[in-house]
Amino acid sequence: MGIEHGKVSISLKGNIIVVRNVGAFNEYGAQKYTNGVEAIVDDLQDASFSILVNNLEFQGATPEAYQELENYNIWLNQQKLIAKAMVITSNTTLDVINKLSPSRASQQTRSFDNEEDAMHWLQTLS
Repeated sequence: MGIEHGKVSISLKGNIIVVRNVGAFNEYGAQKYTNGVEAIVDDLQDASFSILVNNLEFQGATPEAYQELENYNIWLNQQKLIAKAMVITSNTTLDVINKLSPSRASQQTRSFDNEEDAMHWLQTLS
């Protein structure tokens, strides 16, 4: 395994998985992110869940990292995902994420500029 780039923290608040991405990611950093979320989903034992992704400090990713993200979103689409909230202020970064991960289009998603509003929205759906 190579050296991971990008830092991720993952926690669970009720049935909402909260992810915070910091820095620029390579495929190994992206795998740490996706493997961490997959482990929590497995621990939820088939219960419905939502995801809040805080990308305020995300600085981008390699093409390999975006491929890992696409594979992860394909997997997510087969789980009991209620919705996904993205906290992000860069429309350009969001456009890149959407273009390189087209499987996100079948998810109920919404973008926010702060975590509080994102969490409130997800809680109204749960």
